[in-house]
This record gives sequence, C-alpha cells and structure tokens, in this order.
Amino acid sequence: MESKLVQGQQIPEYLPLPSLECIEVPKIFDWVLKVTQIVDESTVDPALCLPLPSSFRIEVRVIDVDCFEKPGSTRENVVVTVGTTPVTLQRVVMKKVGTYEVTIIDTSVIPNVVHCRYTKNFVRFEKVLLCAPPGTVIDCHIVTDATRIEVLDIVDNTFVNVDIVICQSIQVKANVKLMVEAELCQPRAEIPIPENPCVVTFPPQCPDIFPGAPYPFP
Repeated sequence: MESKLVQGQQIPEYLPLPSLECIEVPKIFDWVLKVTQIVDESTVDPALCLPLPSSFRIEVRVIDVDCFEKPGSTRENVVVTVGTTPVTLQRVVMKKVGTYEVTIIDTSVIPNVVHCRYTKNFVRFEKVLLCAPPGTVIDCHIVTDATRIEVLDIVDNTFVNVDIVICQSIQVKANVKLMVEAELCQPRAEIPIPENPCVVTFPPQCPDIFPGAPYPFP
C-alpha cells in the first residue's frame, strides 16, 4: 500500500494515500430565497386600549415567525419550461405562522407614555415550485434581518392594518450516500503553552578584588 509522510510532526508518521470512501451527507436538491408580503388586520383590544387618547401613534414589531411545509399536504407535479427544456417540479404548500406586537403610544402628554400593548397571531399559506421529489424534506427558516413590519393605517380607531414582509430561505434536502476520494483525518501536533524559563541567577561579584592576583594564573 502506498503511503505518504505527514509533515509537521516531531516523529515522522506514514499514512495511507487518499482512498475511496462511502459517506452519507445531506444533499441540497433545491434552494430559493422567497419574499412574502402579508397585509394583516388586528382589532384594537377594547379592554386594554379603549377609549384611545386624543392623540397617539402606533408602533409594531414582529415577535416571532416560522415557516414549514403544510402537514398532510400533497406535492403536485408541475411541468415548466426552463429555457427550451421541460422540467418536472413539485408544487409545495408552505405554511407561515407568526406573532406581532402592537403598541399604542399616548402622545397627548409629555413625555409620551405607553397607552396599551397587545399581540396578534397570523397564519398564511402559499404555494412554491421546487425540485422536491419523494423522499426529500423541506427545510425553511426565516431570514430575520430581512423581515420587517410597518403600520399601514388604523380604521375607525378600531382596526390596525400592518404590512409584514417575510424573507424565507427554503431548501429541499435528503440524505444521500456518496463515494468520494478522501483520507482519514489525524490530530495535529500539540502546541505547548509558553512558560517562563526556570533560570538560576547569582549575585554580582567583584573580580578585581577577589579572588585577586595573580590572575591569570602563571
């Protein structure tokens, strides 16, 4: 069997050259970034918020969002043309659930104070074309830095309409077995911790007077 010298070792060590190895890894069949816009309406909490102040502003923030393939849904085959080539993809039903918070600020007083605060849940479904054959799973996560929410308007001081923009990273995955050329990993050489050397020192001497002449010895 062929072998090679592993460099950087204090004592030379010989290992086999790369060989064919069978490994199991997650393969990505498809990957898209999808932006979804949701207009949602929440009812102002009457117990907490009514009556409203004479002047106010509304602030909103997303508390959490999650996305996943709708449980129990069926992936339908759809033939599309990419360039001039017909390709069979799957229509996947995605479900999004989330919660946002509405805060009404009383601006009729200085400093402004929080008049009331409540939360609202939302659920939305959408269909996405993906390469998602049987045996694959959908891995969806929210890109939080690109997800935002803003107030559109308040209707009759009763309904708060918000616009939610959600960025999703959707991947289609399945574990596959691959034959690859590889070699086994080896631990690196240990790097010693730098330490102060142990040094013995002597007091300074007076050679001019001791041991004195004759020096050098005759």
